[in-house]
Amino acid sequence: MTRLSLIASLIPPCRRLVDIGSDHAAVPIALLGRGVCQRAVITDIRKGPLDVARRRVEAAGLSDRCGFILSDGLDRVDLQEGDVLLISGLGGENIAGIVERGYCRLAPVRRMILQPQTKEEALRSMLNRLGISIADEQAAVEDRRPYLAVVCGRVSEPYGAPLTPLQLQFGPVILDRAQKLLLTCSPPKAGTGVPEAFVSCDGDGSFTDIYKALQSLSLSSAVSVEDRARLVYLTAKIDKINRRSRFHPDDKTVLAELLSRLRTY
Repeated sequence: MTRLSLIASLIPPCRRLVDIGSDHAAVPIALLGRGVCQRAVITDIRKGPLDVARRRVEAAGLSDRCGFILSDGLDRVDLQEGDVLLISGLGGENIAGIVERGYCRLAPVRRMILQPQTKEEALRSMLNRLGISIADEQAAVEDRRPYLAVVCGRVSEPYGAPLTPLQLQFGPVILDRAQKLLLTCSPPKAGTGVPEAFVSCDGDGSFTDIYKALQSLSLSSAVSVEDRARLVYLTAKIDKINRRSRFHPDDKTVLAELLSRLRTY
């Protein structure tokens, strides 16, 4: 599954899709063509990309169902009841800034799909601070790179417990799924308390063992496509933090907490 096909799969049937920073309008064109959305609002901060999006929409014969707004984030967008909001292809800090600046006007939005290219922990931190719950986290692997998509419901929905530092770094849904997969696909070996995946690696549950176990699960046909993609995202994130941990003591602490969490059965 590609990054754009993942995003499209997360958008429910709706009256209107609002695509912030749409660039070439690939997602709105696809969803309008399939009848998933009745209308779309396409925005960009720059006139050039917005003109390209307009030409592509015209070529697809969908001009009567699209509106175009030159806007910095949500600044000039009038959100309406039942809107689905998409912000993708930007850095996590940039997306966080757009959502936070427009927070007071998000009440009508039915669902938000946020796809950060970088700094997803900054995006989760903002959502946590504003009390916006994360309903789902999914990933797509394209050209061997994992892309994360965060799904949020209405800002007025009941908010659960604040995210822990570990959840901010790796994602609450990602961590929950990884822990459940380790339990169901690699239960503890009798009398040891150590997951079978660790034993098969001649390990005792160390960081290296759990990394290998997660990698193995990400390739297993017994695991759903969605969960395999989540595991690819998780292992890539672990690898990134591990490589920089020799210079950052805080990263060592995060990895130790992750190991403790995933070894808990």
